[in-house]
Amino acid sequence: MITIPHRAVLASAIAGGLLVAGVSGFSFKPPAQGGTREFTITGDQFSFKPLRIEVQKDDLVKITFMAKDIAHSITIDQYRIAKRASAGQTVVFEFRADQVGTHRFYCNLTIDDRCKRMEGELVVR
Repeated sequence: MITIPHRAVLASAIAGGLLVAGVSGFSFKPPAQGGTREFTITGDQFSFKPLRIEVQKDDLVKITFMAKDIAHSITIDQYRIAKRASAGQTVVFEFRADQVGTHRFYCNLTIDDRCKRMEGELVVR
């Protein structure tokens, strides 16, 4: 009679179960993810440049936000993003574009009334 340690039996059963699961058609696929899209957005003279960026649903969006002349912010309500950069400062952030539609981004600072007119669009297709 051959004695097999319990650990070896358990490991064999687990491996066998995984093999059987694979053979029987069970498979795990990670959710599809989009590509990575990188943008540089500048806040200068009370406007954003560029005014519009377009991405595909599920893209990972990486934004480098630069405030040139005075402090500015970039806010995207639907993604709960509000980033502020002082004059001459750069802020980098990422998010997954998982909400199809046209989303407004804007400056939420009140340094000057013209800040309220700073707007752009994020389009997620």
